[in-house]
Amino acid sequence: MKITAATFAILIFLAASAPVPAKKNPARPFFLQTTVTIDGAEVPPGIYDLTVESGNSNVRVTLWKYGQFVATARGAWVKSGVKYSENSVLLRVNSDGSRSLIEIRLAGTAKSIVLKDTETVLRVTEK
Repeated sequence: MKITAATFAILIFLAASAPVPAKKNPARPFFLQTTVTIDGAEVPPGIYDLTVESGNSNVRVTLWKYGQFVATARGAWVKSGVKYSENSVLLRVNSDGSRSLIEIRLAGTAKSIVLKDTETVLRVTEK
């Protein structure tokens, strides 16, 4: 009796500690109007396939073109008060004039993907 209870307890522990697989949504067409930087990679304008893998609030987005990997970035889901009617992006204009992708808004959802800023910021101060 003690052996079966111990075995049952071990099985429950193993099931609870197993990693939860990320949910991978089907690829969707995604259009970029201008050249953007995504996690250090420069991506030219065009139509891409966007895949979104999510686990809890963490997200990994990947851009593909003609079945070839282009760029990927990590981010987080953030709720918004509005359901988006079309795909759109939020870009940051950098000091050199380039643009970095910082947020993706997907049509049909009331949340957006805010990308984690992996660029190092260097601040120089005078003494």
